[in-house]
Amino acid sequence: MSTKNCISRRGFVAMNAAGAAMAAMPAVAATPAAVEAVTPVGPFNWITSGAAELSAHVGQRFRFQDEDGHSTVMRLIEVSAVDSGADRPAHLPRTEGVVAVFDGPDIAPLAEAGHRLYRVGATGLGRADVMAGPVPRRDGSNVIEIVLN
Repeated sequence: MSTKNCISRRGFVAMNAAGAAMAAMPAVAATPAAVEAVTPVGPFNWITSGAAELSAHVGQRFRFQDEDGHSTVMRLIEVSAVDSGADRPAHLPRTEGVVAVFDGPDIAPLAEAGHRLYRVGATGLGRADVMAGPVPRRDGSNVIEIVLN
């Protein structure tokens, strides 16, 4: 007996990123000191801010660092809100999901690595450990997408 399930690419990425973010959040949210340690200097907060706050930083450069210490700089090119509606778990710290899209000349190593955990940060915004991964474009190139829940 087989069951056929259908899920969009964005749904798949959001589902996997949400799972990774949920797994990582208890370590960050466990103590007030841990939350203060990742609270950025400016108005953007990696834990609670939505699409409107991150959209103010479109065009800014962000550093992606993997667990081995390799670092790549990407530019934030697009931000959109994800309205999960009634399916959104009430315990999540932000009121909406956020999809952030990055591009840059050195994207190849990130695209080849697939979906994985990176420490991402930008000047004045602090840093956060987030799941990021490649999303193909129609022309065959990739962008890197982060889903914040």
